[in-house]
Amino acid sequence: MTTLRLLGPLLLLVSLFSFASAARAQVNADAYLVDELIVEQPDGATNHVRIYGKSTSVGRWVTIIPSLGRGVEDYTEAYRSSLTTKLAEAGYRVVLVQPRGIGKSSGDLNPERMSMALLANDLATVFDAIGADRVRLIGHAFGNRLARVFATAQPDRVSGLVLVASGGDFELNAEQRYCLSRSFDLSLERMARLEAIGCAFFARGNDPSIWFDGWYPKLAAAQIVSATSIKSSEFKAAGGLPFMLIQPGEDFIAPPDLAGRKLAAELPDQVTYAEVPIAGHAITSEQPDLVANLIIAYFSRNEADAD
Repeated sequence: MTTLRLLGPLLLLVSLFSFASAARAQVNADAYLVDELIVEQPDGATNHVRIYGKSTSVGRWVTIIPSLGRGVEDYTEAYRSSLTTKLAEAGYRVVLVQPRGIGKSSGDLNPERMSMALLANDLATVFDAIGADRVRLIGHAFGNRLARVFATAQPDRVSGLVLVASGGDFELNAEQRYCLSRSFDLSLERMARLEAIGCAFFARGNDPSIWFDGWYPKLAAAQIVSATSIKSSEFKAAGGLPFMLIQPGEDFIAPPDLAGRKLAAELPDQVTYAEVPIAGHAITSEQPDLVANLIIAYFSRNEADAD
C-alpha cells in the first residue's frame, strides 16, 4: 500500500486555500462542455450525458459516479466543486452520466426493479454510445461501490480507478442513520435539514448549505436496496485492479478507522491511500481542488499502463 497521509500545518493551509479558490473560480465546467446527449437503455430508461473537455475527439475518458441520491452536478461549480473543470483543464474528456430517473434522465426507480448490475450496465451502454472503450472511473461515496461493481464485471474497460469517501463493511449507528435520513427529508424546515446535512456530510466548520439542494430521495431508496442486495465480497477488490482511495479525515458516515484505512489495510497491494483533513463525506465540495490534484497526479503516474 502506498500511503499519502495528508496532515500537518502546511497541508492545512493548502486545504483551506483549495476550498476558497473553488468558491471564487473564474472558469467553470460550462466553458468545457463539448457535447450533450440522451442515451437510451435497453429497458427504455434514459441517461442524460454531458461531456466536458478541450475537444470532442481528443483526451482520455474519465467519468465521475455520484453519491447516494445525488446527481453529477455535484462535481461542477453549481455545488462549489472544481473537479470536472480541473480534469478538463488537464486534458481529460469528462463524462457525467446523470443516474436514471432524475433530472433529464428517465426510468423506473422502483427499488424492486433496481440492482447494482443494472446501474453498471447503464454506464456500459453510455460508454458504448460515445465510443469510450476504456474509461477512468471516479466513484464518490455510493458511487465507489458502483465503480467497483463495474470494475469487477468489466475490468478490461477500466484504465484507472479512484474511490472517494468510500464506505465500509459496518452498520451505521443510530446517530449516523438519524442524520442521514433527515438529510433526505425534504419536508423539514431549512435549519433542521442543514443541521442534518452538516452532521452527516460536512466536516465541522464547513458550510452545509452547499448541499442543501440536489437531493433525490426516490433514487436514494432504490440505490440503498441495490447496494444491500449484493455482498461486499463480490466487488470489494474491484476485480483486482489497483486504485487510489481518498479518505476524508472527518467523515462521520464513513470514519477513517472503519472505512478507508480498513480497506487499504485489507488490500495493501492494490491501494494508494490519501487522507484529507477538514473534509467529510461531501469532500468533493469541501476540498475540490485538493481532491482533483490528487486524482490527476495519480492518473498521470499510471498513464503508461493505460490506454
